[in-house]
Order: sequence, then C-alpha cells, then structure tokens
Amino acid sequence: MGWFWRRRGILRDIVLYILAFKGELTGAQIIDEIERWSFGFWRPSPGSIYPLLDDLEREGLIKISRIDGVKKYYSLTEEGKKAVGVIGGVNPPPPYLSPFSVDEFVSMARYIIDNWDRLPREDREKIRQVLNDLSKAVEH
Repeated sequence: MGWFWRRRGILRDIVLYILAFKGELTGAQIIDEIERWSFGFWRPSPGSIYPLLDDLEREGLIKISRIDGVKKYYSLTEEGKKAVGVIGGVNPPPPYLSPFSVDEFVSMARYIIDNWDRLPREDREKIRQVLNDLSKAVEH
C-alpha cells in the first residue's frame, strides 16, 4: 500500500465513495477501481475488502443489490448515500480529486523522479504503464 493511503479508516471511505461514483460493483471491481484511482500505487487485498464489505452491510450503508452466480454486487443504501453526501442523485467527487491527494501525487512523482535509478525494475514498469495510461487520459 502506498504511503499516502495509510490512514485509519480511509479504505472504508474510499469504498463508499467508489460505490457512490460508480454504482453497483463486485468486490473484485472495487479492488480494481481503488488500484486505478490510486494510479496503480495501491491494490488492496481481498482479505481487507471483503470483511469491510460485510461490516458496511451490517451497518446498513451498503447492500447486496444482486447475485450473479458466485458474484455479489454491492450498492449504497439510502443511509450509505447520506454518509457520503449523495444528495438529489449528485455524486460526490472521487477521493483522488481532492487537493490533498493531488499534492501527495505531485510529491510522489517528484520522489520517483529523484529516485528512478534506485527503484526496482518491476516498479519502474508499473510506473511506465501508469504514465502511459495517464498520457492517454490527458489527451482526451
């Protein structure tokens, strides 16, 4: 997990925001979205996501909206929407758009630039892929 995501309870908030922003998703899709939203720096384990989804369901913030074979699709309840500020069908901005996260992204980018030669090859490849994806996204 990236250093800038290590905050108590942040995973819970991120899962709620992702469900608010994207709608109905499976646990695996939530994991994929977190990885995408963190620019590839963090991919939470199923062992952290699925117990959290169970907790959120028990708290009444999410529900299983449908089951397709072994896949469970989760969505926010009305209480969950209130918890993340979804009012009148307008979704909140995703967590990566906050100025705090952008500042952290810039800091991480500078760290990478300064330490490129010291990074493991597999990390450099991941970073190259993220840069490629970012470049494509910026062009659109």
